[in-house]
Amino acid sequence: MNVDASLLPTALLWGLWPVFVLVMLPTILRAPWTLLLNNGLQPQFVGACGLVALAWTMSAGVQPGLEFHLLGTTVLTLLFGRMLAMAGASGALVVLSVLGFYDWQALPVNGLLLAVLPVLTAHLIGYYVYRWLPHHLFIYVFVVAFFGAMIAMAVVLVASSALYAAVGAYPPGLIWRDYLMVMPLLMFPEGFVTGMLMTMCVVFRPEWVRTFDDRDYLVGK
Repeated sequence: MNVDASLLPTALLWGLWPVFVLVMLPTILRAPWTLLLNNGLQPQFVGACGLVALAWTMSAGVQPGLEFHLLGTTVLTLLFGRMLAMAGASGALVVLSVLGFYDWQALPVNGLLLAVLPVLTAHLIGYYVYRWLPHHLFIYVFVVAFFGAMIAMAVVLVASSALYAAVGAYPPGLIWRDYLMVMPLLMFPEGFVTGMLMTMCVVFRPEWVRTFDDRDYLVGK
């Protein structure tokens, strides 16, 4: 899922810089940083972003760019909300680029694929589940966390595959055989890890989870 800059046209790499900046600049400026300060959650936020960055370094794949790793962005979204999650994931990308794990030239496309897209997916799933389904702990953990993380992973894999196919980086048959065919095997671990972590958080540290409220999910159930 880490995009290899050598596979994309230079014009596309440069053209995505203003798009990424236009998305992230207002997000960073409007993010509720005071929530972290007022609730003493700065260490948790930095630690969670660090674990996401670590997960992104542990990748495997058969072709450059067609690599697999856990995302962790659904956990960030559920813990801290959409804006802080996007800011934190983008910060993790910057750190990995500085350390040489990722290409600087590919920072905007990686940011859109690994930070913006999965966070927005998880956010929308959580929003509509909260709006349309009963407010129950099982639904939060199983639907929002478990299935939400699986869907976010699928969206990123499909989007990156479509990008490579569109620019002619790889033949569609190779992308299907070496990448998309194993998508279900990647979706389940993402969902399992996310569901497990969020279950532990809502049980032992519900005050860390911005998208979870005892009054909605536990009181009177």
